[in-house]
Amino acid sequence: MKSKITGYLNYINLFSFLSIAAASIYTYSYVMKISYYVFFISYLIEIFIEKKWETIKFDKKTVYFSIIFIFFLLAPISSLFDNTPVYVKYLLERRLPLLGFSIVGLFGLNKLYNIMYLFKTLIISSFVAIVYLIFFRIGINEYIKNTLRADLFQECRIKYVHGHMMFNFYLNISIIGIWYILSTTWKKTSSIIISLYIIIFVLFMYVLLISEGRTGFTEAFVLIFAMAFFQLWKLKRKAAIVLLILMPFVLYSAISHHRRVNKDYVEIEPRFFFCETALHLIKQKPFLGYGLSNAQEKFDTERVKYQSEYFRIWSQKINNVDSHNQYLQTTLEFGLVGLLLLLLIYYFPFSMVNSSRITLLSLFVVLYSYHSIFDMFITGQFATVFSILILLILDDNDKSSNEIKLNQ
Repeated sequence: MKSKITGYLNYINLFSFLSIAAASIYTYSYVMKISYYVFFISYLIEIFIEKKWETIKFDKKTVYFSIIFIFFLLAPISSLFDNTPVYVKYLLERRLPLLGFSIVGLFGLNKLYNIMYLFKTLIISSFVAIVYLIFFRIGINEYIKNTLRADLFQECRIKYVHGHMMFNFYLNISIIGIWYILSTTWKKTSSIIISLYIIIFVLFMYVLLISEGRTGFTEAFVLIFAMAFFQLWKLKRKAAIVLLILMPFVLYSAISHHRRVNKDYVEIEPRFFFCETALHLIKQKPFLGYGLSNAQEKFDTERVKYQSEYFRIWSQKINNVDSHNQYLQTTLEFGLVGLLLLLLIYYFPFSMVNSSRITLLSLFVVLYSYHSIFDMFITGQFATVFSILILLILDDNDKSSNEIKLNQ
C-alpha cells in the first residue's frame, strides 16, 4: 500500500514539475501558481515518506546547491540592514525559486524524472504558444496578408504570452532540446518524427528572426553555430575549426541586418546608461555592495543623472528599473562576494556534470552567460527556468544521461 501511495505521489510531483516548465512561457499563469503549490507540497511529503535525508551525502552537488541557498540568503539577510526596505518584497519574490529548488537539489528528485520529458514539454509549450498566437489570436489569414506581420505578432505576443526576453529565451532552450533529443535518439527515431522536429526547429528560428529582441536573435545564431561545431568536432575537426573562424563574420552580418540594429535604436538604447550608472555606484562600494533594497533605491536615484530624455518620458510610470545586467546588479547588491557566488552558480556545474551531458551543459551555460549581460537572470523572471534545467542536467538518477555518450 505504501509503495502505491509513493508511486502516485512521485507521478503527481513529476507532472506538477513539468506543468511549471510548460507555464513558464506565460507572464501571468494561474497554472504555474497552482503547479508550484502542488509540486512543493508533494515534494515535502516525498521527503518524509522516502526519508530523503538519509540519502544526503557531502559531495560536489551538495556544495553546489548549498551555494545557491547561501546566494538566496544574501537577500533577506542584507534587507535587515536596508535603510529603506521599499523593494524587499518585490525583489525577494523573484528569487524564491532559488530557495525552493536549492532544497530540492539537496534532497534529490524522485526516480521518475527524465530530462527528455522536460525538453519535450518545453518544445510542445513553445509550439502551442506560437500556434495559439497566429491561429487563434491573430488569425492565419490576417497574419499572411498583413505586411507588418512581425509587429502584429509582437503586439499579440506581449498581450497574451510574454515579453520578447522570456519568450525568445524559452524558444532557444527548446532549440537546445530539439538538438539534444535528435543527437541522443536519432538512430531509433522514425523519419516522420525527425521531420516533425526539423519543421518545429525552422518555425522557432523564423519567430526568432522576426522578433524585436536582439538578444534572443543573436543567442539563436550562437547556439546553432555551437551545436554545429560540437557535431563537426566529433567527425572532422578541421571543418569544425573553419566553422569557428567563420562564425564571427556570419554572426556580424546577421546582426547588422536586424531591424533593431540601426542608428536610431542604438541612440535610444537605455542599457548604455544603465551600465554607466551601475559601474559608478559599484566603484563606491565594491566589496560588500549596498544591500538588496538600498541598491535598487540608489540605482533609481543615480540613473536620473545619466538617462536620456527619451527614456525619462517613457519610464515616468515605471518603478524598479534595474541595471538589466545580472553581473552588475549582483555586484551592486552584494559586492564582489555576491559576484563570486554568482559565478560559482554559473560555472561550478562543469566540475560535477555527467560526461554525457558536458556538451548540453556547455550550450546552456553559453546561453545564460550571454543572456545575463542584457537582463536579470537568476534574480529575475528566469530563475525558475534556470533552476528546473540545472536540476535535471545534474540529475544522476536520470537514465537518459547514460543512453548515448555525446562526446564519444
